[in-house]
Amino acid sequence: MNDHALVEGFDLTVSGGVGTLVLSRPAKRNALSREMWLALPDIMAAIDADPGIEVLILTGAGGHFSAGSDIGDLDVPLADFWAANAEAEEALAAVDVPTIAAIEGNCVGGGTELAAACDVRIAAPGTIYGVTAAKLGLVYPPGPTRRLAGIIGDAWATYFLLTAEIIDFDQALNLGFIHRVSDTPLDTAREMAATIAGRSALSQTGAKRILRGEDPDPAAGGWLAEAYASEIVRGQEGFFAKQPPEFTFARHDWRS
Repeated sequence: MNDHALVEGFDLTVSGGVGTLVLSRPAKRNALSREMWLALPDIMAAIDADPGIEVLILTGAGGHFSAGSDIGDLDVPLADFWAANAEAEEALAAVDVPTIAAIEGNCVGGGTELAAACDVRIAAPGTIYGVTAAKLGLVYPPGPTRRLAGIIGDAWATYFLLTAEIIDFDQALNLGFIHRVSDTPLDTAREMAATIAGRSALSQTGAKRILRGEDPDPAAGGWLAEAYASEIVRGQEGFFAKQPPEFTFARHDWRS
């Protein structure tokens, strides 16, 4: 996939197996247009299908992650709003490629939603978060609402959804929303992406799918047991040689 396939507001670069998808509407603090929300499922499907992308970083341009949805695009039927946002968030959450959110500045509304859909969140001090639907008369889709609650707990998710309160970096860190702190989150995300890319794709894909509710059966068809038998030997060889293991399984080898 290349950046020519993206709608306006997204930029994608790929280097060394790491894709970086940038929300790029800096004049609006990277608020997503309706066109961007609608395009995200296809973008994520193309990224997940690209064997040249082993890890994906999601970040924003101009010192902000995202201020959420463009307010001017919200006057649509609730069903349309739910469909666009929920499908985009689920597309990001459901990819097999590991995902990292590199967060600066505002991460509010749909920005919090997209960050929550990533596997790992790296944030700079001073960042702010919140779901401000109650300030606008919106009802947030069930999927993103429950995903936020799964991260920070039902009690705190309820509090933020009822009050539409903006929380600061310290509170987001204390609630477990942020995994790692960095003054330069994109640089740290790239370092982490390199580390993740060197780990076992069999382990990672299995973990992500199990956490999404799948129940793989290594006895069904035998391929999973065979893949495990090969990868564990490579892992042991690397461990005893004190060298990084040379794993050969690619996430695209996973069979549903």
